Amino acid sequence: MNQTDLRRLSELRALLEGFAARHAAARAGSAPETLGRLRLVLRRLSQAARARDYPAFRQADFELHETMIDLAAVPLLHEAWITVWNGLLEFHEKGFEDCFPDARVLGEEHEYLVETIALGDPVAAEDAARSHIEAVWYRRAEQYGTAAASGVDALQRATAHVAFRMHCPLRLTEVAQQVAFTSPGNLSRLFRQHHGVSFQGYLQKVRLEKAAELLRSTRLPVARIARRIGYCDVSRFGQHFKRRFQVSPTAYRQNSPVRDDDGLRIEGHVPFSIQGRDSRTSG
Repeated sequence: MNQTDLRRLSELRALLEGFAARHAAARAGSAPETLGRLRLVLRRLSQAARARDYPAFRQADFELHETMIDLAAVPLLHEAWITVWNGLLEFHEKGFEDCFPDARVLGEEHEYLVETIALGDPVAAEDAARSHIEAVWYRRAEQYGTAAASGVDALQRATAHVAFRMHCPLRLTEVAQQVAFTSPGNLSRLFRQHHGVSFQGYLQKVRLEKAAELLRSTRLPVARIARRIGYCDVSRFGQHFKRRFQVSPTAYRQNSPVRDDDGLRIEGHVPFSIQGRDSRTSG
């Protein structure tokens, strides 16, 4: 199977698993046994990651995604998903061995996915599922490519890296040398020339815009959103968010259009308060 076909099949997997995650989150409260099984598989996956037991990790990875599909309880979804999964099996195994020498990174992404499902937040769960799969392609390019070989210039590689790794500590020197294949000074100049801000300024902008998106479209607690975009200190996140949007994260959420459980805007609705629709939104 050529790269184009693999990419299309991977996109189909992202669609199927995003769809499954949405429905799994919607059913999480009414299917405690399956949700409990999902958490048990996650525990095994995390243990395998810490032990660097990659065969056990890959097996738990399959079981976790399959359990999510089962939790969605959509007719024929499992049959469609297993066909796509098996079609990508060789790609998964080679990609894992080549691109993920430390499975703990993948473990963290799975923890976030299960957390969004357990919270019963369909939009956040779909975002987590699709982002997890789509990120693989950039990681492969980062592992194998160079700026010249891949046809992607230094700034494009750096901005793509920021988009997929914003939840991790990112430093200009490391991104320049290990991702963009250029000097820190040149990469800094490129950011100022094309985006009008420094590398750190661009990183903060991307993080805060993602936070605003999650505040508008999900019910994730504010503290969880802060961690998801790379802030360990929730107070610092609040300060930066208010500086950019002129309101606190909680006020921003209260003033955003209410959405139903499928993430659709409900027009003409009074925004819910902290004590209203879901107290978890207070963060």
